[in-house]
Amino acid sequence: MNIILERETNTPLYRQIMNQLISQIDAGSLYENFRLPSERELANQLGVNRSTVVRAYDELNAEGFVEKRASSGTYVIGQSEAQTVNHLRERIQFNYQNYQQNDYMTKVEEMIKTDTSSVLDAYSGELPYNLIPNISLPNVNWQSFLSVEVSRLGYKPLRKNIATLVGKMYSYEPKIEEIMLTAGGQQSLVLLIQSLLKPGDTVALEDPSFFNGISVLNAMSIKVVRIPIDKDGLCVNELEDAIKKESIQLVLTNPNFQNPTGTTMSLTRRKKLIALCELYRIPIIEDDVFGQLAYETPSRIPLLKELSPQLVIYIGSLSKILGSRMQLGWIEAPVYVLDEVAKLRDEYETQLNIFPQVMASYAISDSEFSEKLMVLRQTLEKRMRYFIEAIKKELSSSLDYTMPKGGYYIWLTYTKRTLTKEDWRLLINDSIAVLPGFVMSKEMQSCRVNVSRLTTKQIDLFIIKFKDIITQWNKQIEE
Repeated sequence: MNIILERETNTPLYRQIMNQLISQIDAGSLYENFRLPSERELANQLGVNRSTVVRAYDELNAEGFVEKRASSGTYVIGQSEAQTVNHLRERIQFNYQNYQQNDYMTKVEEMIKTDTSSVLDAYSGELPYNLIPNISLPNVNWQSFLSVEVSRLGYKPLRKNIATLVGKMYSYEPKIEEIMLTAGGQQSLVLLIQSLLKPGDTVALEDPSFFNGISVLNAMSIKVVRIPIDKDGLCVNELEDAIKKESIQLVLTNPNFQNPTGTTMSLTRRKKLIALCELYRIPIIEDDVFGQLAYETPSRIPLLKELSPQLVIYIGSLSKILGSRMQLGWIEAPVYVLDEVAKLRDEYETQLNIFPQVMASYAISDSEFSEKLMVLRQTLEKRMRYFIEAIKKELSSSLDYTMPKGGYYIWLTYTKRTLTKEDWRLLINDSIAVLPGFVMSKEMQSCRVNVSRLTTKQIDLFIIKFKDIITQWNKQIEE
């Protein structure tokens, strides 16, 4: 065992000790049941305070790399699946909070509510009703509803249909016993965060990301490390740098048609993320609520869940394709995780209503559903391409953007000068509703546009108005 400390670096000494021990465990030079030097002994060898080694060992113990045996010492733990399961079990905690609301968001929502006819609503995070697949439902009598049996994981026929739906989209079909129904993707996230983290833990989020708006992180005093994204998704090199500096207990990522940027994580980046998190034994929550809205089907890029079933917890949503009022989503995770999440939901008396579960099951098992879902995907792609062509024609000199591979969000970035919040208020004054980047991060130059909520005529008007606003922004450069 060999540890070399660099005194002139920003990485804390305890973290340097941890990083080097983790690397040696991964390489096999420190094998299972290897007894590490005592805290005092290692401190003397390295010329550091004993408290530094104590913290390093404590963190390694908490992260599942070593275990402390009473009156015996500290020993290396192997990397068996059972030990990974036990480590994840230790992260279970309880509580519940709501999604926090930003002041700018409140003003935009008030404008949409009070001036529905004239506002160009590219802000709202859902499909318009006229695009939601129109499915005929069978006649069902009241007694049949009352007699339906529902387990803690939810209505079994719907869970079966969800497994089939995922299997058609990806070369992967979940196990029914590992699917739990929830009241949508947002509830799934909150329940999982409460279950996997404890107050004071650290979580890594994409930046920008709607994850930043989850108030439960503040309520639990969770430290947030923001990791930038680029055209290939989350920047894993920067995540690795962050992991080497401090203990991260969870990574949240939205790899398909990321909210708000619309980017899709490349396969190379996915494999690199999995390898890094497997090395440091950090669980990943894969938020794939837009997964069924890919323009190319089935998807050629595997889910993170496919690449590492034990490490990754998957979140899906039916609300994105059946309408937000359905408020239905699901978590795919090991059974022991679902058991704890179910306990948490029971504690707060947030059981799902049987009606939307049965109705959704009828809808997605309908013989015409697959065809209608494909029409929805084609409609979204056509509308997105129309929007981009309009941008190219009128605004390409001032805006950067990337064509999404699915979903209905596009990320527009103004390139001429640094913007302020007052600049963005010009859009509100002109009845244009978008989601500026500063709502979710420090990004002042960009905004998210929900193209699905704009008809072609509204897109044309949106471009005319946005062009006028950009002209006003550009004038300040000349002045």
